[in-house]
Amino acid sequence: MLRNLFAAEWLKLRKRPLAWALLAAFLVLLTLYLGLWALVIALQEGALSGGALRVEVLSAAQTAQIKRQLSFPGVFGAVLGQVNSVGGILAVILAAGALGSDFGWGTLRAQLIRAPARGQYLLAKLLALLLALLCGVLAGLAVGCLIALIAGAALGLPSSLNGADLLALGAGTLRSLYVILPYLLATFVCAAFGRSALAGAGGGLIFLALDVGAGSLGSLGMVSDAVRFVVNLMLQPNINRLVVANAALFGLDPTVLASGLDLATLPSLTQAMLVVAVYCAMFGYGAWRLLTRRDITGAG
Repeated sequence: MLRNLFAAEWLKLRKRPLAWALLAAFLVLLTLYLGLWALVIALQEGALSGGALRVEVLSAAQTAQIKRQLSFPGVFGAVLGQVNSVGGILAVILAAGALGSDFGWGTLRAQLIRAPARGQYLLAKLLALLLALLCGVLAGLAVGCLIALIAGAALGLPSSLNGADLLALGAGTLRSLYVILPYLLATFVCAAFGRSALAGAGGGLIFLALDVGAGSLGSLGMVSDAVRFVVNLMLQPNINRLVVANAALFGLDPTVLASGLDLATLPSLTQAMLVVAVYCAMFGYGAWRLLTRRDITGAG
């Protein structure tokens, strides 16, 4: 039954214009992000004027960091970083549309008549979403590689790529999807509670904004170990740890460009994995509970 449900959910996602629009938006934003950094380096190095005019706006450390992002293997970390920033926002919108539209269009009632296992329906939808996000990540990596090749040739950036980098890319890709997972499940909770795509998108984006804002409380961890322990039970510090670990796989240091990020206050990688898993379990259970304990009506 799960296999058939997954096939149905994957077909719906592939046929949904929203999914393609969000993918296009992500690729455009990713291209702008990397392209603008390439332009900054070109101005910094005087590449546009044959060395006659240099516009130095970055420190040496920041320049080196951006150059790593525009070359191999650093571009992998740059792309995955965008997956976990702007990509997370787009993923919330896609998840809200995927579950909420089933309520709004009245298709959920008809689908559950044929396959009444609501837990399997929710799992199939989540797996289809993760597969769609994986495809989006791969598309982003392809665009990132193309930009890295162009920037490397135009700016003379050194690059290196070996088997270890490709293995790290696999681990980093899975970790980036893991970072997005709790926000997908929180969006499911909102969509199931409000029975609409609008409720899912609104609730999911509000939760994402509040969680990112809560990340600013990380500095309170410097007060004492007890305060740091409490702060690090929130979702955002653990998400930050995973994102930083992803960047480090490819030689990147996010603190160079984001001075407000204090690595000393972040939890360990093991704790981050466990805490995110707990949040995923809570949100997943909440979505399942709402879906199984409430009557499903027709189109709303």
